[in-house]
Amino acid sequence: MIEIIGRKKEKINIEKPEKLSELYKSLGINEDGFVAVLNGIPATSDQIINPEDNLVLLEIFSGG
Repeated sequence: MIEIIGRKKEKINIEKPEKLSELYKSLGINEDGFVAVLNGIPATSDQIINPEDNLVLLEIFSGG
């Protein structure tokens, strides 16, 4: 399952393995604005996400 946490909260399931960078594109998410945590470990954009994985995309906020 993929959980997106940020301005919007959303949960998504995928049906087949997909590269994280491709997943960002298909979801219309700017890769530079999120931190990916795959099964509790920080993930890079070249990692493969499987349907049984737990992926959390945390939106990066900044301000003062």
